[in-house]
Amino acid sequence: MSDNISAIDKAIQAAQARKAAKSGDSNVTSEASATPKAPKAPKVPSEPKRPRLSDEEKAARTAARDAERASNKVTRDAARAAKQLAKQADRKPAHMSKVEKAASKLPTLTDAATLAVNDITANFAAATVAAIAAHLSHFNRVKATERALGQTISTGDTVRIVGGDSRFVGLTGEVFKAQRIRCYVTVEGAKKPVYLFTSDVELVSAATVSEAKSA
Repeated sequence: MSDNISAIDKAIQAAQARKAAKSGDSNVTSEASATPKAPKAPKVPSEPKRPRLSDEEKAARTAARDAERASNKVTRDAARAAKQLAKQADRKPAHMSKVEKAASKLPTLTDAATLAVNDITANFAAATVAAIAAHLSHFNRVKATERALGQTISTGDTVRIVGGDSRFVGLTGEVFKAQRIRCYVTVEGAKKPVYLFTSDVELVSAATVSEAKSA
């Protein structure tokens, strides 16, 4: 009997403990709920929406944008054209470049010959200068023919070049090989003998037999 009473007492005590525990949780909950919440941050007002443009305003904006683009294009085209003009001004015409290149290949003249050429070009019209040049060319042709008929060129002869390639006119060299109407002349500075007509050279001195043998 005493055992049953002690079991009942234990059950009552356990129930009271649970009740006390539950009561304590409710107190904590009530205290937590009694704590005031932090105030919320105020909302930032949103920017007002842009008013919708009318058709006239849209057309005006499009026209302004097109005008700005056209103005920018005109400016770019003008700058490009100015650059091209400056470039062309610095560049020599193609035909003048060819003329200057041809002039650089002309043989060197003596001071007296230079004065004579300058006198002709300064005091005569273009037609007269062309006529004088034709006469001088014919004179050279006659003399070349006379030389071809009246002189014999042999290997070892020293000759002066008076015709043919203008780069070598006026230079003196030695005949490397002689043919009937052609000859090869060794000139200082040339990589290989210069190929000429015998009429393009004039004899300076003939090679002697002893020189020919020693060669």
